Amino acid sequence: MTDVRHDLELAGCTPEPLMAYLKALGILRLVSEQKDKNARGWWKNDVFWLRAPELFKDAVTEDARRDALVKFFLEEYQPTPIVAPWGARSGFFPTSSEKSAREALEAILATKSCRFEQFRHTILFVHELLAEMELNKKAKGDEKLQLLEVCRNRFPDGLLSWLDTCYVLTSEGRKFPPLLGTGGNEGSGSYVSGFAQQVVECLIERQQDHALATSLFGVVAAAVACNQAPGHFSPAAAGGPNAGQGFEGPLSTNAWDYLLCLEGTCVWASAVMRRLGQQGRSIAAFPFTVNVTGAGDTGIAFPDQFKPKQAKRNIAEMWLPLWKHPTSFLEIRSLISEGRATATGHVAETGIDFARAAATLGVDRGIDSFQRNMFLMRNGQNFLGISLGRFKVRERSEVDLLREVDPWLKSFRRAAGDKNAPPRFKTALRNIDQAIFDLCRYGGRTHLQSLLIAIGHAERELIVTQGKIGQSKIIVRPLPGLSAEWIAQADDCTHKFAIARALASVYDQEAKIGPLRANLEPVNWKDRYRVWAEKDRAVVWHAVDLATNLANVLQRRVMDGARVGCKYLPLASHFAAPLDAITAFLDGELDDERVEELIWGLMLIDHRGNQSLGSLRTADSAVPRDYALLKLLFLPCPLTVEQRRGMCRWRLARDGKPGIAIRPEPRILPLLRAGRVGEACRIAAQRLRISGLPPMPGPLPTGVTRDDDWSEYTVGPSLALRLAAALLIPIDSKSVNWLVHLVYRDTLEIATM
Repeated sequence: MTDVRHDLELAGCTPEPLMAYLKALGILRLVSEQKDKNARGWWKNDVFWLRAPELFKDAVTEDARRDALVKFFLEEYQPTPIVAPWGARSGFFPTSSEKSAREALEAILATKSCRFEQFRHTILFVHELLAEMELNKKAKGDEKLQLLEVCRNRFPDGLLSWLDTCYVLTSEGRKFPPLLGTGGNEGSGSYVSGFAQQVVECLIERQQDHALATSLFGVVAAAVACNQAPGHFSPAAAGGPNAGQGFEGPLSTNAWDYLLCLEGTCVWASAVMRRLGQQGRSIAAFPFTVNVTGAGDTGIAFPDQFKPKQAKRNIAEMWLPLWKHPTSFLEIRSLISEGRATATGHVAETGIDFARAAATLGVDRGIDSFQRNMFLMRNGQNFLGISLGRFKVRERSEVDLLREVDPWLKSFRRAAGDKNAPPRFKTALRNIDQAIFDLCRYGGRTHLQSLLIAIGHAERELIVTQGKIGQSKIIVRPLPGLSAEWIAQADDCTHKFAIARALASVYDQEAKIGPLRANLEPVNWKDRYRVWAEKDRAVVWHAVDLATNLANVLQRRVMDGARVGCKYLPLASHFAAPLDAITAFLDGELDDERVEELIWGLMLIDHRGNQSLGSLRTADSAVPRDYALLKLLFLPCPLTVEQRRGMCRWRLARDGKPGIAIRPEPRILPLLRAGRVGEACRIAAQRLRISGLPPMPGPLPTGVTRDDDWSEYTVGPSLALRLAAALLIPIDSKSVNWLVHLVYRDTLEIATM
């Protein structure tokens, strides 16, 4: 049983906003380094918990533990010497803009308390350093770069973590991690100035003692806010429109929140120099920091993925790790220092990459979830750290399928992601990214279907320009056939999916004409879809309703099959739809738009080499007799019959086996499209009778057939068109047997003839 005597809930420390998260890290760091090296911290129910056996050794009750922590910060806490002489409002120069920071540093120098000894030493050290460099005003250009180099080489080891959080020096110059703006500055404001001022107010003048309990434990109290701007760490506290009552919201930062937040930023000091040497893109070199992706719970517009022209810093995402097991500060520091997030063997560079890493266990196993944050320029040129929701770390096997689309997606992203790309391609790319993000986040068949649909939509957009997007020189080729595993993972056992799957896998057994994909887009199907083809008359899918398009495809395939001399109708399929799904389609009960979207996604799967599969449902369905009669003329192979125990079973004669071959009637489809269903059924009945399969009703006693009775049969034009469309949908032998028994009076007699 876990000993909870030394555990304390810090209700004031939550995963969002960013200030509250960093505050939790700051508390764990300070307690571990200054009071209790055995301290542990973890997240539970969206609140940070602290375990400190040494700090709480004499605290029997929760109130006592609270008092012990408050006493530590009020009386013992030694503030980190956070200074930035390279930035604006650092307090080290005599200009008027430096006044507030300068007065705060002077107050720290004036105190004799030993808890400020390191801070006083650092201030004096910086003054000496600036004097050596003969700097009496803020450095700029090469002078600033030189100052950064000198600080990195000569600052005490205890302050290197702060420097590594502020900036990194590379062969390309200085780079600023997004956590602290531009090296400790945010716009015209200075984080170090604010820190020094709050050190004076909270620790020297002790004006904010009453606010500490609110900061740590979320205790409701009056007058706990100061006029310190929170920077990008807490958008709600930053004021501005809609941040409070009236048109402009007031500043409402708790001074202790600000202090402990800045202390928490030091945890993000990492081995960025080494990582930058390994990576080509600077943003991705910082811990858990990647380039912005407009997907997820963002509400982010496409332009937000690009750095604004007037911005002085890059936009970025930070994925803040949350863990549920008690962990020491050293372990957390190591975890953040590494910042490991790999997807497909590469370090994550975008939000999408990070989502994939979290869904394929490409992150440290101790991490339970991530709080996703994005730094965006919103209020003038000011940046805000916007929370984008939670992402739970969980392995999802279906995400591995993305490897198959990575090469194509990389090409499409390069072209469609350009600022000058036409909007329809940007929309298509955004939809793909959103679908990938949702798949990584939630998994499941529905989200995999959404990804297939999004990719199919992008493929559809490429048809118009033959793969060329805007002014880009990149030609995006058709997506090569995906593996059949996509079907297995996406099948939700619905009628919509069953019909789309069956239609998408239609092909010609003799390979004289292309699969269904060749009727939807001009691709070189003989070359495994590697290149676009010239305009092909086989492409008959247009911007019309689903039933019309399916009827167009059926008529085209029947015509092309006859033209090239196909022995049988080119309507074979690797999958079949159950009759109850087809009946639902005929009755208009399905979402035609969804079925069409699924067809465009599922057609991207290459079924060659896959064994044909039947439908997964029984065929005992109330199938309309007109459909049963007509469908028997649109089968991909002859009919054969087996007799067992006095009963006969009709099936499709596959693999070239002999059977009853029913010659198609080219007049039927035009008649159906014209709404003349009765006449089409009469012709079908005659053709079946000629083929040796006399349908009901049987002949009169005089021997006269009653096929003309169909001529009086009428249906509406919409159902007539759906009948024509349904004839394209593949069925299996079980369904064929059901249709034969529905149409013929005595199949046993026919079988023995």
